[in-house]
Amino acid sequence: MIPAFSYFSIYISFCLFFTSHGFLFKGSVFRRLSKADDKLPRSRPLAEYTDISPRRCGLKCFNHHLCSSFFINKEKKVCKLAKEVDMNKMIHSPGYLYYVSEDCRRSELGWEYRGPRDRTVSGIPCQRWDQQYPRTHTYQSLSGEQNFCRNPARAYVKEPWCYTTAGNKAWDYCFVPMCVTPARECQETERGEDYFGTINWTISGRQCMRWKDRTPGNQSYAIEGNYCRNPFSEKSAPWCYIKKYKEFEICDIPKC
Repeated sequence: MIPAFSYFSIYISFCLFFTSHGFLFKGSVFRRLSKADDKLPRSRPLAEYTDISPRRCGLKCFNHHLCSSFFINKEKKVCKLAKEVDMNKMIHSPGYLYYVSEDCRRSELGWEYRGPRDRTVSGIPCQRWDQQYPRTHTYQSLSGEQNFCRNPARAYVKEPWCYTTAGNKAWDYCFVPMCVTPARECQETERGEDYFGTINWTISGRQCMRWKDRTPGNQSYAIEGNYCRNPFSEKSAPWCYIKKYKEFEICDIPKC
């Protein structure tokens, strides 16, 4: 469930620039969540730094394979990196501002994730998808994805992953946090695999059925509710089931 809080966002260029509202570094946007200001999580931070600027704090988070957000006290120059934060388990701590990364996933399986995370949960660098060493694989369709964490169709795993470049594990999961900012009510990509809005009617006006009520035997998409989605870009546009016996229909989703 998306927490009820306001947030600010701005457009900034490819290099890292920092303001009171947010910043972007190498395509990864960090947004300030104002209602989490003056608070800190009860849990211990991933890492803590002193005598550090907001810019360097953001870089520390960007380069930490388990970081999804950070808290910065600009007056005291204290930076605390965090993984996923439970907004219901916060303590009052004046002076801290909270920034959260939008390098995240909105689906449980992460089929739409196209961000730059490139290390496993244990910190091992990912193997490039266009290479067959040290692990051989059959995902040539991902040859343009460098070594970024992905969850391709028919891999049947629970979240983004990659082949490893070291160790005994041939592949492992990556840490890609769930997004906490509201999804847009439009699609940016051609096939709409990035759509996570609340439209639940098909193009002909029929209401979508809940995904979990589909006929047994279909691939589990781990989707809540009855909203239009396009998991793994399987169809030409977001769609939904309208009957239990595999009947589906395309939805009319506006372009952003």
